[in-house]
Amino acid sequence: MEQKTNLHCELFSRTHPYYLTIFTYGKQPHFGERFNCELLLNVITYNKYSLDYKVFGFVIMPDHLHIIYYPGKVPIYEIILKNSANYTRYYQKVRGQAFQVWADDYYLYEVKDYQTLEKIQKHIHSNPQRNCLVANLADYKYSSYGYYKDGKDEFTLLLDKVED
Repeated sequence: MEQKTNLHCELFSRTHPYYLTIFTYGKQPHFGERFNCELLLNVITYNKYSLDYKVFGFVIMPDHLHIIYYPGKVPIYEIILKNSANYTRYYQKVRGQAFQVWADDYYLYEVKDYQTLEKIQKHIHSNPQRNCLVANLADYKYSSYGYYKDGKDEFTLLLDKVED
């Protein structure tokens, strides 16, 4: 356990993870469609390797996204801009229509320690249940809950263990 704590200290000494909440434009249930969720996950995963950042949890709700980013060499604002702009561009290209996907602002919180990171993960993972979308958290498809709680291998290209 002591070694794990040392790894956590190293993680939080270089820079900090950021907890992002971003809503859809007009809080429309844009991500109520499976295709839109899959496209968003593909964009975030591609950009993760392109921009060299980590992801420590997410949940895609019908009208918003919760995600925990750990920036590498790229500033957090650039990660947010790339993911939102690329998603919008690909969505518009596939659907053949101009459409504002994202609200103009977002909420960003700097996570300064491991205990706070754990609390935020629990909070975002319980969001589908709190919003009556599922009775069992493991049943919600677009969440990192199964990866962190049950060790499922879904989203392994996207998600990172805190110990990494």
